[in-house]
Amino acid sequence: MTQLEKAQKVQLKSLMGELKRLQKQLRAIHNKTGYEDLEHGVLALQIAQHAVEETLEHTGLGGEIKREPNPAAHRKAKNWYKIVTGLKNQGGKFLKTHPSEDLETALKALEIAAGSLEEVTEHYE
Repeated sequence: MTQLEKAQKVQLKSLMGELKRLQKQLRAIHNKTGYEDLEHGVLALQIAQHAVEETLEHTGLGGEIKREPNPAAHRKAKNWYKIVTGLKNQGGKFLKTHPSEDLETALKALEIAAGSLEEVTEHYE
């Protein structure tokens, strides 16, 4: 990833404001209704906001965080990655025979978790 141009940074900062606004609105509706899926939506927006924050924070580094070799941490993160990808794969198979919107949501969350854990393993490699 190359360093962001000023216009892109402005766009991302604007998007951050929009994500925060949407979280606030969704949280307010969730608080009034108690509908659990809306709470999942708030979490999804928090993840999106975090991704934008990380992008802005690491633009001076070409989008990469400096690696810190640590074999023990690398092994642990790699094990977590394997657990999460295993759950994701098992859940995907289960979903084929047991349709569930909640399981679909969980699988999306596991996909995000797997991607993040893969980055963690690389960080400590």
